Amino acid sequence: MDTTLTSFIWVWITLILVVNLFGIVGLFIGADSAWQALQEVKEIYSPFNVMDWLLELLILSPALVAYVWRERRRKSLQAR
Repeated sequence: MDTTLTSFIWVWITLILVVNLFGIVGLFIGADSAWQALQEVKEIYSPFNVMDWLLELLILSPALVAYVWRERRRKSLQAR
């Protein structure tokens, strides 16, 4: 079960990173210039764009839950 949860965590995080990279590439492809695309990327990933950070946290929540579950399982197995 430990390896399954670890694999799920890595696959999920990798999937989210790939989706984010595709989004950035899509912004560059659809923009009129590289400067405009860079401005859009800076706006989306700005530390002041709270909605984006909350959505990223929501998207990453299955991996976070799996991580907490895995750590609790490890702790309970060590206590035995």
